[in-house]
Amino acid sequence: MSARLRIGLIGAGAIGAFHARILAESADAELAAICDVDVTRGRDLAARFGGAAFSDAAAMFADLPLDGVIIASPETVHAEHARLAAAAGVPMLIEKPLAPDLAGIAEIRATAKAAGVPVMAGHVERFEIGAAQLKAAVAEGICGRVVTIAARRQFVAADTPRFKGLSTTLRILGVHDFDLVAWIHPVPVVEIYAAAGRGRIFEETGLDDHVMTTIRFADGAIGLVESGWTLPASYGVFATPASWSPAGNNRLDVFGSAGMVSNDMSLRGQQLIAIDEAAGFRAAGLRHQPVLNGRVTGALAEEVAAFLRLIRDGGEPIVGLDDAERAVRLTVAAEASLASGLPVRLDG
Repeated sequence: MSARLRIGLIGAGAIGAFHARILAESADAELAAICDVDVTRGRDLAARFGGAAFSDAAAMFADLPLDGVIIASPETVHAEHARLAAAAGVPMLIEKPLAPDLAGIAEIRATAKAAGVPVMAGHVERFEIGAAQLKAAVAEGICGRVVTIAARRQFVAADTPRFKGLSTTLRILGVHDFDLVAWIHPVPVVEIYAAAGRGRIFEETGLDDHVMTTIRFADGAIGLVESGWTLPASYGVFATPASWSPAGNNRLDVFGSAGMVSNDMSLRGQQLIAIDEAAGFRAAGLRHQPVLNGRVTGALAEEVAAFLRLIRDGGEPIVGLDDAERAVRLTVAAEASLASGLPVRLDG
């Protein structure tokens, strides 16, 4: 293994571009290759951040020795790309959701186990300081017995057209919070019920505009997950400042028998906003991939750093296959409830 880890990237979309930049800026790794079925997009990203450009993942693994790979392609092809990585003996970080269904998770698990390669799930919220410290406070008993966990995640719908026919609101947004609530309160889930508000976004893309999901835990605690594309365009569609990423209207609250803990990333709690005559209002997202002194920092950079440590030092991934499977299991159950209009029972 070289002094700097040689990492490949599959998927040159929005999140893949951030992974590419983080790797290019890393002192511990180099971006060895970028693979995307869109040849132009892959070549453009490689021109910006380095690495060889490929349009075929099998060719990438055949042509280059890699120490690890980040899979940021659509979730419908994660299992295929994981098979190729496992066959090449390459550890992988796979963006959430790990797969669109439980069969996909099982396939990834089987191929990785047979090859003896580690898999880390890309649940970026686990690396966000507010969420991690909220988790620690709840575990310390600040709230007493957990009664309710409420998670809100709302964004501008600017990017929804690219998901048309490929994903769902719950697989894009809800899976973050299904993972969070189950991580914070690791008690079996016995029932899920989801209902959707459908308007312009649904008519244009097939994605639900807004989904409300209730979760009942085996100990009687209740979870509420709100997933929506309902922020106005002016909140998150802007070209300047160039280093800003759009913010969301997000919040995570835990209420218990003895207190509460809240991580507020709401509309009124944004740290950094701009208003000018030309472009109006916009808010900066400072949690996942903020730029500081010319480098991407924040939760996504911490996630990549954890993956690099996993490759170099071994051990267990911070977010593993069991975590990914639990989040997908809840997502699948919520989508089944949406389809039937009825609560879905789980076996815990």
